[in-house]
Order: sequence, then structure tokens, then C-alpha cells
Amino acid sequence: MVQEEYVFDDHQHQPKKSSGIGKFIWNSENREFLGRDGASWGKITLFYTIFYTCLGSFFIGLLALFIRFMPVDRPTYIGVDSTMSVRGINPGLGFRPQIDVEDHLISLNPTLAEDSKYGFLKYVRNLENFLNAKYGPVPDEFKGDVIQCNANSSYANEMNHGKACEFEPEKEFKNTPCTKENSYGYNTNQPCVLVKLNKVYTYVPDGYPYNGINVNCSGETSADRDNLKGVRYYSIDGQESAVHGLLDKKFFPYMGQKAYRAPFIWVKFDVPLNTLVNIECRAVVKNIDSADRMNRRGQTKFSVYITNKSN
Repeated sequence: MVQEEYVFDDHQHQPKKSSGIGKFIWNSENREFLGRDGASWGKITLFYTIFYTCLGSFFIGLLALFIRFMPVDRPTYIGVDSTMSVRGINPGLGFRPQIDVEDHLISLNPTLAEDSKYGFLKYVRNLENFLNAKYGPVPDEFKGDVIQCNANSSYANEMNHGKACEFEPEKEFKNTPCTKENSYGYNTNQPCVLVKLNKVYTYVPDGYPYNGINVNCSGETSADRDNLKGVRYYSIDGQESAVHGLLDKKFFPYMGQKAYRAPFIWVKFDVPLNTLVNIECRAVVKNIDSADRMNRRGQTKFSVYITNKSN
């Protein structure tokens, strides 16, 4: 019997090398980068260049149309055409100081300035920042649009032509206790709270029989009213009242005037020590609904806590 000899080809029976990440990134055999050759990369680059150029042009074109047809100095829909007219054009009230928009508590110790919890200077700074931002000097280019207005008079025609009645808080309230020099009362147990009406385009108060919008503040509940020992209001020209504050009708309507400064009043509260007092302020005028306590229409609410504690 003849014995046959078998010879194995080592090269033929060697296992093929598996394709790894390196070969995927650059395949030298097919000259491919990330699975695509040069022609494929050129085609996909051209496609996405055209695609994103068209997409960007479409976006810029729509933006240009909006800018072209949408007024920049007033809302597009105003008065009865606005969404506010569903429930009536009803400006709301706001107050300062407000350290956080979610926090309506004013809590302080009048004898502590920089204490992290009860220091009163943070409220003074908050008021100063607000006043500097909203009631700073009128730019020179708009000073010609500021006019001197008499109290209890209507200047609606001038307002419609871009004019605004002068409102300078430092001058209006210089003879009141609610000034920077007096720390706005926060170094005492009689702090001053700034109360203002939100600006609503074209809104004019139907103030009869008042000369504008009255603002009344009181305790929210009977217990709060008992604890609130005294309320004093300071309106323009330093007018003091124990009954109500007044946002004079001469400041209305707001028509987007560049020199416009929204009027406000100061309300000084006398509260007992270590007693939380919840306070609500209402705008009282014929065409503002301030009876809706559920939605706080025409109202604002905050709490005042004056303490002698230090921690």
C-alpha cells in the first residue's frame, strides 16, 4: 500500500483578520474614509450644503416678513382685538421690593443691616436697583418728548403723539418718609412698599368720580386687618393720605412713548413686631375688575414680617 503525503498550505488555512475600528475609519484597500469613498463624500456634502442653505433662507425669509409687517413700537393686537379683551382689558398691580418673583414675603429686622436672613439692606438695594433701571435719567434724544403736566388733567392727545408726562420719583416723593435717605423706612418697623400699575397699551382709566386710579391696601383677613396698625399713602407731589393712593389720570394712556415713566405710589405700613401680616392692594376704578380674588385681577398681594430676632 502506497502511503500518500499531504502538504498543507499555511497561507491558505490562516484565519482572515477581522475588520476593526481602524479599518472602518480608513480602509486602505478601497480607499474609504468612514465607509465612504471620495465621490460619496462629495455627493453627501453637496446635498447637505444645498439642504441647509434652503432651510436657512426659508427661516430668514419668514423672519424678514414678520419684521416687515409686525410693528416694533406697539403690540400687534391692541384693545378689543387683543387676547386680553376676552375678560376685559384689566391691568394688574405689582409691588417692590421683591427679592424673588416667587417670594411675596418682606421679612426683616430694622436693627440688622447685612444679616443674611433678616437684614434690611437687601430690600433697600432691591428698590434702588428697580428705580435706577426703570426711572433713571431720560436719554437726551427723548428729552424733547417729556412735557410738564398738571395734576387731574387729561393729556391723551399729547400721549398719542409720543409725548409723556414728566415723572421723577426723587422730585415727587422728596418730602415723604419713603426716600433713599430714609432707607425707604426699612430701618424702622414702618417700611414703604412701592405699588404700581402694569403698563397696558392704550389703556385709559375710567376714573369718574376719581381723578385717576385709586389704590387701597388692607389686611387680607380680619386678623390681618386687626394687626395692621396704620397705612399711609404717598402719591405724586408728596400728597399724603390715610384713605388711598392715587395714580393720576394725566399719565394715561401708555402708547409706547420712549420717555414714558409709569407712575407709582408709596404705601407705608405700621405693623407690630413678630407678627406676620398678609396685605392685599387693589386698583379701584370703574374699568378695572379688582373683585376677582381667585385670579388676583387688578390686585397684588404680599406679606410683611418685622422682627427683633437675629437668627
